[in-house]
Amino acid sequence: MVISPQACTRWLDRHPARYWWISALWLGTLSSLAFLWGLGDLGLLDKTEALFVEVAHQMVLSGDWITPRWNGETFFDYPVWGYWMVALSFNVFGFHEWAARLPSSLAAIAVVIAVFFLLRFGGNYFGEKFVNPHHAWLRGWIGAGIMALNPGWLGWGRMAVTDMYLSSAIALSLLSFFWGYRHAEQPKQQKRAFMLTALFAAIAFLAKGPIGVLLPGLVIFGFLLYVGQFKAVVFRETPWLRMIGIFTVIAAPWYLLAAQVNGMEFLGTFFGFSNFQRFTSVIYRHAGPWYFYLPWCFMLLLPWSLFLPLALARLQIWRRKAWVTSPREQQLGLFCGFWVILILLFFSSAATKLAGYILPLVPGGAILVSLLAAELWVTAPQKPSPLHRWPFLGTWGLNGLLLAVMAIAAYLSPQLVANDPATPEFGSLLRASGLPIIFSAILALGAIAVAVLLGKPPWRKGWWIVNVAAYLLVLILVIPPLAPLLDSQIQQPSRLVAIAAKDLIQPGEPIFVMGYKRYSVVYYSQHPAVFLDDVHYAWEIVEQQDPNQSSDTVLLIGEKRTLDRFNLQPSDYQDLSTAFPYHLWRVDKQTLLQRKPA
Repeated sequence: MVISPQACTRWLDRHPARYWWISALWLGTLSSLAFLWGLGDLGLLDKTEALFVEVAHQMVLSGDWITPRWNGETFFDYPVWGYWMVALSFNVFGFHEWAARLPSSLAAIAVVIAVFFLLRFGGNYFGEKFVNPHHAWLRGWIGAGIMALNPGWLGWGRMAVTDMYLSSAIALSLLSFFWGYRHAEQPKQQKRAFMLTALFAAIAFLAKGPIGVLLPGLVIFGFLLYVGQFKAVVFRETPWLRMIGIFTVIAAPWYLLAAQVNGMEFLGTFFGFSNFQRFTSVIYRHAGPWYFYLPWCFMLLLPWSLFLPLALARLQIWRRKAWVTSPREQQLGLFCGFWVILILLFFSSAATKLAGYILPLVPGGAILVSLLAAELWVTAPQKPSPLHRWPFLGTWGLNGLLLAVMAIAAYLSPQLVANDPATPEFGSLLRASGLPIIFSAILALGAIAVAVLLGKPPWRKGWWIVNVAAYLLVLILVIPPLAPLLDSQIQQPSRLVAIAAKDLIQPGEPIFVMGYKRYSVVYYSQHPAVFLDDVHYAWEIVEQQDPNQSSDTVLLIGEKRTLDRFNLQPSDYQDLSTAFPYHLWRVDKQTLLQRKPA
């Protein structure tokens, strides 16, 4: 028996509360599978996450919630909001990986819910003529699914790093602004929404600094100037005194206290190095060409990014006169177009480039594709529009081709990873798990479903269902067993030797970590460590240490080749712990210096 969409609609309309129950079930399922299930299955990831979590760890241990510290030194690369969230979670739940990541996950979930409510209750955004009231609910459900199920929001929503705190706060600030902007006829509701805009901008400012205010301001003011609403909104509708008050009360105290406690060290490092220099010059060797972020936009929003050009073209941004005269509730698409384009241009013009920097544009892109999907759902049964001809069909075909290529790559993944010397057993373990076959089968079924939909015009309006279903199946069947397998091969070895170091370290004994900067060693060993790329630097450090202030030995963490770099012989060290490919050795400092080339 096949249940028709019309029958489902009649069933829902008989009891409107069912829409709410389905929404709660959908949002709960998305949030649980995407951001909460198996949150602690992976150890802290090197380098950034481990560093970020250790700062919060030190806040809890020291009781100093003003000055961030890492590895025995002050650390002002980021402001304090993310550290506070992780530290609060540690205080409530204890020192667990899932507790460290929980605040990021909740921030990601908050944006998913906000996108749902804006799309459901915000109005007629693309000028659609809804045939049935349930279309507004469907638009919200589509938006929540696309917002939750993309690599960017999924990946960073499950990591304890500052990118999600900044991106979620910027998204909530922009979404709050648009809610107030489109409710100009309800001044009280508009003012409350604008005050939420200030609140979330203040959180963004506490999460990453001035960029947390600059990006929302760039999008909002650019949009208002374009639609001819700058004077009306900025000078007549915005409650500036209340917004500035909210922003100041939330954002200012920590900056003032940090400057008072740390003086020029904080001001110079944070505002000069971590903000101005990141934009004007390349730091930490993170350079890139002007088009650096274009492929990253594609990857962060897969497969929805395939439809982003169609969604942007649908806006017809160049028709300014039409946008200036359009009702505000129909301008969300344009607003999100500015959201995506301006953030992309801003970071493309910066000298320092990292993939996570453009995470704040993901919600804007997700909403754009959701609006497109909702419009196609409504118009598909009618006379085909240009969107149903070759541009849409070609894009939909690319979606199917992408799923097919990914299916092949998933099937071949054990061979693709088998030659990594750092994890020589991973390929065979992956093959034995059967996960590549399951993953490949899910993607292949998706590709087949695309082919079927292409041949059935009435079904094309449900194109997004294929991608959502594939994501959910991967989250249920692939990720839970894959995460522990990845951890056992990638994170667990260094974690085990770090824990061994915590138990075996002697008073005053330093820890040297050679090779890749495994910052998680500091968290799991609960001791500062010296991270080295150059063995000559290690010899210099040993020579400079005061023998009265330190141990006669050093703990050395590294791979087997580390011994060759130090010219050490088997009789020169004690092998205290091994978790391939990492070892924990104890070496006498004098022996270490004797092996130094003349």
